[in-house]
Amino acid sequence: MRGLYFRITATFLVIVLISIGVAFLFTNQMFKRDARGQLPNQLEKSIARIEQLYAVSKPADLQAFLEEISSLQGQSIVAISSSNYLVRAGERSELIMERLTFEQLRKVFGGSSVRLDVYASEEVSPPSPPALGKLVSFGNERWALFVQPNRFPQNSNFIWTAVTLLVTLLLVGSVLILIVARYLVRPLKMMTNAATRMSQGDFSVRLPARRGDELGELAQGMNKMALSLSQLEMMRQDFVSNVSHEMQSPLTSIGGFAEALRSEEVTGAERERYISIIKQESMRLSRLSENLLNLASLDSQQHPFHPQPYRLDRQLRDVVLACEPQWMAKRQTVELLMEETVITADRDQLNQVWMNLLANSMKFTPEDGKIFLSLSEQNGSIVVRITDTGIGVHEEDRERIFERFYKGDLSRDRSQGGSGLGLSIAQTIIHIHGGTIALDPSADQLTGASFMIKLPFARAAA
Repeated sequence: MRGLYFRITATFLVIVLISIGVAFLFTNQMFKRDARGQLPNQLEKSIARIEQLYAVSKPADLQAFLEEISSLQGQSIVAISSSNYLVRAGERSELIMERLTFEQLRKVFGGSSVRLDVYASEEVSPPSPPALGKLVSFGNERWALFVQPNRFPQNSNFIWTAVTLLVTLLLVGSVLILIVARYLVRPLKMMTNAATRMSQGDFSVRLPARRGDELGELAQGMNKMALSLSQLEMMRQDFVSNVSHEMQSPLTSIGGFAEALRSEEVTGAERERYISIIKQESMRLSRLSENLLNLASLDSQQHPFHPQPYRLDRQLRDVVLACEPQWMAKRQTVELLMEETVITADRDQLNQVWMNLLANSMKFTPEDGKIFLSLSEQNGSIVVRITDTGIGVHEEDRERIFERFYKGDLSRDRSQGGSGLGLSIAQTIIHIHGGTIALDPSADQLTGASFMIKLPFARAAA
């Protein structure tokens, strides 16, 4: 298969050859046109020189004299005296006689210069240079002298110079084309190799991106893609590791307590406690599986999305009431400050967000603690804040709090039953709705967690 290097080189060479050919033809035609324009003046000078040579040399034989001039200058010559004596020399002299008319001859003897088109009947007009007739004096007699070049004048020096120049340009251009083609193809080959390595799972490849052209932009784009793929691969590995870890712990507990139940020495109270633990761990596995399926569905962008207008303030109150047994059990106080707000969104998805956030607040807020929930409109957006007086979020955890399976050091107590997926699911749903979720920058996260959610009144069309 012919490579890009060959194609670029061949294309440039063809273009150069065509350009040189066109330039040569154009230059040659320009030269011929210029030569034709100067031909009458040159013929007048040639006739004047013939007259001068005759006056200086005074040849005894006019026929021999004109034949020698014809041979030396490559011209056909016809001379007619006033006494009707004819002398001619050169290969086209007979054609001159055939084309010459009495009227033209009379004009010459009258002192006028006459242009005479001379060509054979089988030639296409005008293939041959014209003849010029003038009145001259050979000795004491007047003659009508007609001179015609046997062919258009050719400047051989000019032609050879042009050919040499064009060949030189071809050679230099070919070398430059080879260099430019290599310059263009080399980074493309590097990109091809880099893409091959990335397809094989090597995302450490980096391309030089110093060029300021489109190839440089492409190299930068591939570097960014490699970095993103590398990060995705790390996230995938972490995800698999975290899933394995999260599933291994309850499975180990279930297996251990199931084995203990087989012992005849287990008392009735211990048996009930073991069964209760197995049930809790089974429920934790079920929640983990459900969250993983939910997250996978959201990531695939195939998750059902059914937006409809509804009262967001009522939904938030309903969520608080649904969680009343949990916060009442810990003697927590939930304070609401909400404006009447209508939003167009997927009610079920947002309900899951509020449940996850409120569950987190209740989980990490101690007994007799407080949870604040507010709903307002700011700068054309809906803003929901959920703040608690719990353990807060340490600074080292803030950048990673929305990562999947990430749990801060203070929340790693297995008795809390968390999997580290709740905030990630909430963030994904909020993003689907065109909103944002983050820790409230205006709150002190060390005295309790505070989340701020911004949502549009309706998601913009994709």
